Amino acid sequence: MKLAFIAPGHPYRGGIANFATRLAQQLNASHECRYINFTRLYPGIFFPGKTQFDKSTSVISFPSERIIDSIVPFSWSRAGRIVQEWGADALIFHWWHPFFAPSYREILRSAGKNVTGICICHNVSPHEKGMLWWKAVKYGIGGMNGFVVHAGPEESELDRLIPGNQHKTLFHPVYDIFPGEDISKSAAREKLDLNEEDRVVLYFGLIRPYKGVEVLLRAASKLHDVSRLKLLVVGEIYSNRPEIQRLTEELPRNMIRLVDEYIPNEDVSAWFRAADIVALPYLFATQSGIVPIAYRCLRPVIVTRVGGLPDAVEDGESGYLIEPGNAEQLAETIRDHFIKHGNPDMSTGIDHILKRLSWDRYAEELVEFISQLQR
Repeated sequence: MKLAFIAPGHPYRGGIANFATRLAQQLNASHECRYINFTRLYPGIFFPGKTQFDKSTSVISFPSERIIDSIVPFSWSRAGRIVQEWGADALIFHWWHPFFAPSYREILRSAGKNVTGICICHNVSPHEKGMLWWKAVKYGIGGMNGFVVHAGPEESELDRLIPGNQHKTLFHPVYDIFPGEDISKSAAREKLDLNEEDRVVLYFGLIRPYKGVEVLLRAASKLHDVSRLKLLVVGEIYSNRPEIQRLTEELPRNMIRLVDEYIPNEDVSAWFRAADIVALPYLFATQSGIVPIAYRCLRPVIVTRVGGLPDAVEDGESGYLIEPGNAEQLAETIRDHFIKHGNPDMSTGIDHILKRLSWDRYAEELVEFISQLQR
């Protein structure tokens, strides 16, 4: 099968680029793949971070053609014509924000009626919703032949916006793309200047309002009775900087380390392997690439019951489930993990989940879904 991708990829950074790249790598083992990338993703004025580009020395990539300029319509039609002339059987879009609605609609139109349009929805609707966002979503993905979502609530959102759609619910596979995944805890802690006796809780990823970092910081303020607790908040701050800094400054200096940076690929594994447990205090979410990274590094997680996050956690076996926005419950869960349960090794429970979240299985089910749509 000839499969074309519309997605960001190297030199762009981030979870969508990593996911799309890893999927292309997997599908390319059995199919012919062509990856259409961006020359411009976001105009600089709209981007809240320090850079859109990956500065890692260890590159995660798949050969791609940088054609799409998100604000130049000519590039959209050109991308579609390239897909049509190549004779793609399916055109796989990675969707996460309505900003890309006009470009995606035109690319699909220009690709012609013979190609099957598939939309992998990382977020059906945006995390931060602006005016008329639903109209942009309906316009951008409304012409697709089929959809892939990664959580039950996303099915409902998709059905609400695109009634009568054909979709398949899959899962977020476990990331196996970061070097050094098997570094020992001791070596990772030495690299990051952490002590062997520290009880380490890690938050990792971009800091945005929906991710609930403030809840985690408030929870930490209730944990003075947990000796040698070390909270690592690692990720570039996109918003709420004054509040995050205020909450951080209220904690003892030896308890908190705030790293306001986007971590390069070659350093990701060390942060996870140095941790005892990974906290995702999200207020709402669809899915998260952080859980698959934690599992690949054999680290349990604390996640909130939002979106599809609970689907990837066996409560008490691979991590813990809590309610969103509840600092008291989050604090009690951290305390119990270290004191009541004695910082247990949950690798057996994690291993059970790892076996069912493979890229091979994801690719097989995606291709089967495409074949069903084409019958």
